[in-house]
Amino acid sequence: MSSVEEVHRVTFTVRDAIRLGIDYIKRRFQRTIINVSSIALANSFLSSLILTDLFFKTYSQLETTSLSVEAYQYWLVFVALIVSIVGITNAMLIAVYERYNEIGTMKCIGALDQHIMMLFLVESSIQGLSGGVIGYILGVLAALVSTGMTTGFDIILKVPISTILFYFVGTTLLSGILSVIASLYPAWRASKLRPVEALRYEL
Repeated sequence: MSSVEEVHRVTFTVRDAIRLGIDYIKRRFQRTIINVSSIALANSFLSSLILTDLFFKTYSQLETTSLSVEAYQYWLVFVALIVSIVGITNAMLIAVYERYNEIGTMKCIGALDQHIMMLFLVESSIQGLSGGVIGYILGVLAALVSTGMTTGFDIILKVPISTILFYFVGTTLLSGILSVIASLYPAWRASKLRPVEALRYEL
């Protein structure tokens, strides 16, 4: 009996989840743009603040002056990140409702709860990482614009490239992680749908 179950067991890899996730992103591109934009804006706010502080500190070391970012501004970033998480959660819940029939079909052909979870989490991580990259680029530009008149627009050339890359990787990964965290409940809810109810549901 166990050998028969092994033969009929459905295999669903991360590669399959990525392929299906990208396919859904293409089919719902406008909704994806809104989601990615929310992540990008939050990350650009965070990145611009971090880089502004970095540029000020670099300038202060070169010119023996004292420039820094006010501490309260980091609280504003925290609020922006929370708002972004709430927005992502809401968007993913809507995505779950829109895909009830798709989820029901997948379960009918043998998809397990963890497969559905993986699909939504991989999809959200793609959006989170994409938003993180876009947000960091916008953050660099915003930091240069806000500090350029004081420090000179060439201040970025005076900062070690390793530091710039470190913050790029850090903020991008943070965006991906927060996007996945925000999608945990919607993904769990999608995974627990009963096939019959999902197929009967009409949006």
